Amino acid sequence: MKTSYKKDLKQAYLILEGEQERPEDYQIAMLRENDIPGILKLEVRHVDNQSLYYYDITGKTSFQTFHEKVHLSYGDMKRLVECILEATRELSCYMLDGNALILEPEYIFCDKQGYYFCYYPAITKHGCEEDTPFYAKEAFHRLTEFFVREVDYRDEEGVHFAYTLHKATMQENYSIEQ
Repeated sequence: MKTSYKKDLKQAYLILEGEQERPEDYQIAMLRENDIPGILKLEVRHVDNQSLYYYDITGKTSFQTFHEKVHLSYGDMKRLVECILEATRELSCYMLDGNALILEPEYIFCDKQGYYFCYYPAITKHGCEEDTPFYAKEAFHRLTEFFVREVDYRDEEGVHFAYTLHKATMQENYSIEQ
């Protein structure tokens, strides 16, 4: 999947290139017509038989970029996990699959109000099988690996949280909520 950015005087976008042009389904309509808390606004454009997913990231910083300068604290990690759970609950209210959230640190954005996620409808095209690159449980496991790498090792509570969470994601049938 190709990623690019587009910035002008008013807006900034993260652009994900889909595999091929897809007919618009209810997911796109739900995302376009509703302002879902914790989900980045999405606009889908079709160019040269490709679906391009434009996410409005104006005024936001990627989680990965932000934490290249500042190590993760217990509060940062706990708040992010709570926001993931809240976003999946919100998505279910709109009949959208929480497995379509991209949980890679470079695709999670933040500002002073909270964290925002990319909902990538192309994931559900594959039925969220475990071999999908962004399959939620595998992606969350990789996110906990990021926690372990980037935690502030002077924050004992943060280190304990990062390692406990990472260890839990290595279990065969773990639940993100648990």
